[in-house]
Amino acid sequence: MSIFADGEEVIFEGEIPSEPSRIYELLMNAYSEQSKVVVKFFVDGKDALHEGSFPDTFNKIEAESLTHHELTLRLSIEAINQMSGFGKDFENYLANVLSVPWSQVFKKMDELVSKMQPFADLLDNLGPYSQVYTPSWREAYDELVKAQHTSLTGILNAFEQANPAGLSDELSVRFIPVFKRALKLFHDKIIPDLKEQSAQGIN
Repeated sequence: MSIFADGEEVIFEGEIPSEPSRIYELLMNAYSEQSKVVVKFFVDGKDALHEGSFPDTFNKIEAESLTHHELTLRLSIEAINQMSGFGKDFENYLANVLSVPWSQVFKKMDELVSKMQPFADLLDNLGPYSQVYTPSWREAYDELVKAQHTSLTGILNAFEQANPAGLSDELSVRFIPVFKRALKLFHDKIIPDLKEQSAQGIN
């Protein structure tokens, strides 16, 4: 049995545990001390993390890790790329709220919410990182999170009340400005800071 972590063979003192799940647990503990997480865990060529299960035995394990900075950077960029064009979609939806029948606006609710969800996830997923590392942009980020939660609550209430004027206000006054502010914060401060931390390898 052989184990490789980030391309280097892991040497155990004593007997190597035979269960891949135990190896994963040991690697996670070791990486956590370096502010890293396991992002790939191949057991005999199969990605156990992707499949969501560990086999009972193994011949070769290959694990890869990223620092918290690198992982947060990667996830943030992927989420922002996923939201490309969403700003225009929100603007188009807003333009229709008061100009088309409410039934049509309501039918598009799921589509609207499906585009809001990645934005909510982007902000929520950044929370643990912000709390642990207290970056320079934390205060601005916290304000955006609060504003985003308030706007989403207002939007859902407007749908429940079948209130097109209220929905229009929530989108134009709160949600869309918050969305634009968030993308600007990521572009101007969060992404550059994560890139810097990743390059420096700061734990």
